Amino acid sequence: MHSSLTLTESQATSMIAHAQHALPNEACGLLGGKSGHVSTVYPGTNSEHSPTRYLLDPIDQFNAMKTIDQSGEDLIGIFHSHPKGLAIPSEIDITQAYYPKATYVILARHNKKDWYMRAYYLVEGQINEVRIRRINTQHTIL
Repeated sequence: MHSSLTLTESQATSMIAHAQHALPNEACGLLGGKSGHVSTVYPGTNSEHSPTRYLLDPIDQFNAMKTIDQSGEDLIGIFHSHPKGLAIPSEIDITQAYYPKATYVILARHNKKDWYMRAYYLVEGQINEVRIRRINTQHTIL
C-alpha cells in the first residue's frame, strides 16, 4: 500500500467526465499503473444502473484486467461516484471492498456541478484515507 495515489489532471478530468455522463447513476471503473502512479483509466459500465450502488460490468472488468495484465500494469485502483452523497465510503463500499491492495477512489459533487475526489484503502472494514496527487503529465486514457 502506498501513502498516495498519483494521477494526471487529464486522468482526473476523464474520471469526472465519466461520472458526469453516468448521472443520475453511479459511475465506475478501474485504474491501472505501478507503485501508486496511475498509467491508465479504464471507465466501465455500472451494470446496476443505480444512483446508490455500482457493479462494474463483468465484460468491462475482464477486458480492463486483461489489458492491465498484458501491458504490465497492476490494478492499483477502483473508482466510482456518489452522485448524491459525499466522497466517503458507504457501508456497501466497505463490505464489498474485495481488492485489499487497490486504492478506492470516490468522486462526489460539492454542489450539483463541482466534482471532487477522495481515495481510501478499505481492508477488513478499516478505512484509511490516501492522499491524491494530481500532476500535469500526460498518460493513457482509454
